[in-house]
Amino acid sequence: MATQDSRIKLKRSTVAGVIPTVPVSNDHTDGTWLSTDIYKSELFYNQADSVLWTRNDSGIDCIQGMAKVVIPTAQVLTLNSAPVQLVAAPGAGYAIEVLSASVKVDFNTTAYATNVLLNIKNSGATYPTNKLNCLDSTVSMIKQISFTSTSSTTNTQTIENAALNLEVETGDPTAGDSDITIYVTYRIIKL
Repeated sequence: MATQDSRIKLKRSTVAGVIPTVPVSNDHTDGTWLSTDIYKSELFYNQADSVLWTRNDSGIDCIQGMAKVVIPTAQVLTLNSAPVQLVAAPGAGYAIEVLSASVKVDFNTTAYATNVLLNIKNSGATYPTNKLNCLDSTVSMIKQISFTSTSSTTNTQTIENAALNLEVETGDPTAGDSDITIYVTYRIIKL
């Protein structure tokens, strides 16, 4: 029995926003392939974005992406007037679908007051995908941010080519001095 002692490296990019592509031929040696072209079932990892892609019979699919964003107190205090981007807009023909989200509160000395409901929301959407009332915590903790749905015929949640942002629902929080960290697992869906 023959054994091969080698390592297989995934095709990858270190440039944010790069998405793999479908080649014009089935032969990667014919000179027509781009550096982003992949075979069916081949994996492509964008290191800058922490997103894993593959190719199937119908094109390119996002398997999963992850984002971790640390938000210092000064930014938490302006999360309504200045939302923080968690994931950049994926480009025309794509949208971000949140699979899970969590928040870590590193409690310092004073809880946030008044406006304490966090929303994860696509830029331009009228309704968030995830919500959690947690900024008024008086201890350090990690909680999952709940999924939301809307039955309104006019609310929008998932928007094509829109960034995913964190915001406070109504008005900026008052008081408070704790940093928070947001963890989001998502996929980019092709529309």
